[in-house]
Amino acid sequence: MGDPACSVASLEANESLAGTAVESVDRWLLLEVTDTWAPKALQTEALPKVVRERLALWLGSPRTRLQLIRRPGRAGKRPLFMVVSLEVARETELDGYEDLLDLDLDAMPVAPAEPMVLVCVHGRRDRCCAQHGSAVYRSLQARMGEVWQTSHLGGHRFAACVLSLPDGLMYGRLRAEHGEAFVTALQGRKLGHLDLFRGRCEYDRPTQAAEIFLRRRTGERAVDGLEWIETAARATRSWTVRFASPAGEHSVQVTLEDTGTAQPASLSLIHI
Repeated sequence: MGDPACSVASLEANESLAGTAVESVDRWLLLEVTDTWAPKALQTEALPKVVRERLALWLGSPRTRLQLIRRPGRAGKRPLFMVVSLEVARETELDGYEDLLDLDLDAMPVAPAEPMVLVCVHGRRDRCCAQHGSAVYRSLQARMGEVWQTSHLGGHRFAACVLSLPDGLMYGRLRAEHGEAFVTALQGRKLGHLDLFRGRCEYDRPTQAAEIFLRRRTGERAVDGLEWIETAARATRSWTVRFASPAGEHSVQVTLEDTGTAQPASLSLIHI
């Protein structure tokens, strides 16, 4: 018998999701590509080489990440290109991907950033994403409008991986049966099951882990219920993270420890 799927191995290792989200990103470039995606987005052959070079140039900007997106039923339509940040979204239709060469990202029309969800279904990157992501996509798409399939979100061993924008909240190990509760929490501007929450992408990973620990301790579920103050390194593998809430200020000590498993090192939370 072959090795178990990475998502199974991660579960068997009891690997925590806390602090595993994409880190230090708060600007998302979303490009609709209905053709087959390469294992790495920028190697997708449907995108001309000059377009891939332009995308790579934009990705040189700090805190920026590219996601290819698609939605069944849109094949043959003009592809969409969106730039989504925490507060605003920019969107345009393209006659062809070469239109990106003449595009000024900062000159694109601006609108308030509306809630949208991306579900990783990138089977050419990892089979777990195709298996779990497709089922979760169908579950969410049946319950809300702005749901897209997307390329690799990082951490395919946590499939199905889901990203909620514009807040940049990343979840893992979602299943179709979580769909109703996930959408209800999203519409109420609340976080869902914290054991499925990987972290807030605008933060670095120690801060992500600290936020999740603090929410578990206090019971705070409102998306905006905690205000990050600072993250200060205490040593090479240790940080102090401070947040403010209506109840006052909180300090969390975070230490990076090797769990001794085959999985990557995890973030272990010490105390408030």
